[in-house]
Amino acid sequence: HLSEAVRQMLLQSKDKYVHIPPVAEEGDREDDDTDYSSSTMKLFSTEQDFLRDAVTEQIFLGLATFSYEPKTDVCDFIEDLDVAGIRFVYFSRTKGRQSKAFAEELGLETDWNTCILLSSEADGTHDVGYVEDHDIKARLPRGIENIRPHLAEVDDIPLQISLFAECTPESTREMIKIFQENGDIACCIGSALKDSNTLTFAVTDLAVGVEPIPHFNRVVYGYGQHHVGSTQASHVAIEASENATAAAAATHRSAAIPGHDAANDGSISTSGALVTQYALGAALTCIPCPLFLQHDTSLYTLMQVISEARRLLGCVQQAAVLMALSCLALVIINLAAILCLLPPALTGYMQLWLLWVVAPVLGATLMFVPHDESIMSTMPLKNHSHMSDLRRFAVYAVVRMLPPVVVTVVVYATALARLLPDVAHLRELSLTVGRRDWLLARPEEQWALLAAQTYAMVAFVFHLVCVSATVMHRTRTCIELVPFRNIVWTVGAATCLALTLAFAALLLVFGDAHVDRVPWYTYVIALAGPLLLLPLQDVCKLHDKKRWTRQQKLAKLEFKTKLGLHSPL
Repeated sequence: HLSEAVRQMLLQSKDKYVHIPPVAEEGDREDDDTDYSSSTMKLFSTEQDFLRDAVTEQIFLGLATFSYEPKTDVCDFIEDLDVAGIRFVYFSRTKGRQSKAFAEELGLETDWNTCILLSSEADGTHDVGYVEDHDIKARLPRGIENIRPHLAEVDDIPLQISLFAECTPESTREMIKIFQENGDIACCIGSALKDSNTLTFAVTDLAVGVEPIPHFNRVVYGYGQHHVGSTQASHVAIEASENATAAAAATHRSAAIPGHDAANDGSISTSGALVTQYALGAALTCIPCPLFLQHDTSLYTLMQVISEARRLLGCVQQAAVLMALSCLALVIINLAAILCLLPPALTGYMQLWLLWVVAPVLGATLMFVPHDESIMSTMPLKNHSHMSDLRRFAVYAVVRMLPPVVVTVVVYATALARLLPDVAHLRELSLTVGRRDWLLARPEEQWALLAAQTYAMVAFVFHLVCVSATVMHRTRTCIELVPFRNIVWTVGAATCLALTLAFAALLLVFGDAHVDRVPWYTYVIALAGPLLLLPLQDVCKLHDKKRWTRQQKLAKLEFKTKLGLHSPL
């Protein structure tokens, strides 16, 4: 045993290295001539002297080393993220050299402008600073407090690299906030057993908890039993990811489901079972996480989630475009009718039918558009400057909805001119109708107006269905993406047309309007409208595709480059 003096010496020499000779066994102590007093202990000032003395007159048999190993599919996962425009960022607690060594195993770049130390220079517990491995000295910020000034005054290299060393939980969260301030969507992937990850998960836009130990979330059935498992958590190789897609599916863990199999789905509690400490800790840590991955779950599951999220997000955007176009067209149609001194082309309940039934149904069918093969090679845009192209999209909307508006107004005017008994010619329609108070109109005149509005509604629904066929994809034309491949859209469009025609037939058959007076060219104009509508839609798409392709090239160039103000090129 060590004497009290030796204990005090060991406690006081924190930065010294002490070599203590081996202590003999109890049975061999009587025959041992070695002096084990404190005078035989050697004190070394450097680690090299300590190691040199320790191996003196020793036979080297072998050397055992320990290192962190990433999961087998992490490298390929990072490469696929890079193709998808999602930057993988690794936040390491270790120093720069160790962090670069592990980052190289992950497949990350470890050349110049690839690693930033988030520790402050005044903090003596960390490394002395950057170690220059190249002839060209890159200027990188040191410490999390210098990141924002560097972005404002120097360059955006901190937003382009994939490795941060000497990180603390606080500096990691602050760096994630910096990413978000610059328009990036942050997705954090971290250990479910690290309690400091809870606040980090809460800061990010999307969080994914990972099970570091196999089957730590098992429950023990019966009372008086204890779960026996590994007490050593593996290193978290993945900490956060920048520029992830904006959308994610939720797979919440159940808290207490009687009769539920917890060993299969990762739930944390079952009826009549004792929850393990690991499972309880993971449940508390991953409260902000909508997704949870078990230890044997491949990371490519996230790639499938991202792919589906991108498809659904694109479908929701196109459905919103269809709703906006519908509202715009309805406003312009009634405005044009009023400017022509005519009654509104569509009544209130017709507008409700169009905005509450037809347009939402057609928009919902866009959620079933077939998967695009190039969706995982599309570069996501920054989460800012959303209104930069507002004027261009406004022009697209007017051009795309011009044929439906013109056709609907013309059908309404021609039908009303022939159905009204006192109007002899279309040129006399505005002068004759504009002088009347329609609240005091005769019954036959009100029926004529209602019949003309019904014709206008049918024509607009027909053209709205054609428009919905062209908005299934932002840049692909109807020839490239055949609308009838979407079976749900085909059924929904046919249903909307059938219900509208049935509604119109009831009004026209049981009404008192002379439908036989409607001229033949009114039907021709209504049916021939798509011949002008479809080419205009494709022209707008081709123009938008050129801008989109240019935008994608610029985004890919900005994503791939690591050049800064002090880069070698």
